[in-house]
Amino acid sequence: MIVTAVSACLHALDGRLRIKVAAVKGSSQKAEAIERRLQACEGITKVTANPVTGSVLVLYDSQQLKQEEILDVLKRQGCLSESGRMRTVAENGDAAQPGFSQELVQTLVRSTIEFALQRLVYTLI
Repeated sequence: MIVTAVSACLHALDGRLRIKVAAVKGSSQKAEAIERRLQACEGITKVTANPVTGSVLVLYDSQQLKQEEILDVLKRQGCLSESGRMRTVAENGDAAQPGFSQELVQTLVRSTIEFALQRLVYTLI
């Protein structure tokens, strides 16, 4: 399975990793193959590969397995580029842009207000 398109780490938390894998997009066979391969790894509790989005979600025990080990399995399977380095969870946290947390809080407040207003309108109707 050779990949020419770009793969990227979309989201990483301790014990949860979402990766964009170009080989998965449009191929349910490749998605199933990746799921089987990763599910066989000790420490991985759940794998979901989505052929529509090209996304692979991996839930794992971070005490048994490291993020880099999961990425290495995908590299050995030919799903990720050797040259493209992906950031680890710690690096993702360090790379947060200034003001990101403020934007997040504003979004949460806006969503809460919208939800409260919807409930109010439904109650009045």
